[in-house]
Amino acid sequence: MDAIITDIHGNLEALNAVLGAIRETAATRIICLGDLVCYGPDSTECVRLSNSWDIVLLGDWDSAILDHAPNKWSPTHNDHIKYIRSEFNDSDDADQLIGIIRSFKNDHIESSIHFAHGTPQDNREWVFPEDSYDPKKLNRIASRFNKVLVCGHAHINGIYHQNSDEEWEFIEPEPGTRYNVRLAQKTIVTVGSVGQPRDNDSRASFVLLDGNFAEFHRIAYDIEKTASKIRANPNIDNMYGERLAHGR
Repeated sequence: MDAIITDIHGNLEALNAVLGAIRETAATRIICLGDLVCYGPDSTECVRLSNSWDIVLLGDWDSAILDHAPNKWSPTHNDHIKYIRSEFNDSDDADQLIGIIRSFKNDHIESSIHFAHGTPQDNREWVFPEDSYDPKKLNRIASRFNKVLVCGHAHINGIYHQNSDEEWEFIEPEPGTRYNVRLAQKTIVTVGSVGQPRDNDSRASFVLLDGNFAEFHRIAYDIEKTASKIRANPNIDNMYGERLAHGR
């Protein structure tokens, strides 16, 4: 059984709560789909912890730590990325931290399951519930994987079944319920976010993947501690902390 986590975004309190919950399960591996950094106050520590995980993918924010391309980001995001990069460069273990991020994979495939941060074609592409009404988009994405895609980036839990070329079905998963991800022609699973959920649920999200079945979990954590750290840091926009309590 694998524990799938993603979109941690420097939220150490959420990450530690999720890792504690995972230790109580039968999971034997941790697979992280990327975006360990930015938004939150503890990007460097989250990257340090990732060094013990089995598979880690490179998210779009992670890649900005290695190679910041300002034309791909808004001015506000550019300022934030510059600050987070300075955090990494000023760390005593800067070389090791950068080396850890460089070791992250672009994607991972096993047992006909394709793991990606965004989509196999673009780690900055989202899959949202409303895309279930856009079969052309989802068919294009589906053409890039064999049977099942497990991805992050959207910060929203979801299961998308391809019933035909003209019809995709969206399921909003219930925590603790097991879902067979091989029932349809193809399936997309969006894992949700550890550190920045945006589905109106403030709890951190992770998925247990066991053979054909995915089980979603939500974990409460000390949101105020994370928000207080952000408020105390003049280099991080308070909005990144205040939104946590609202799950958006």
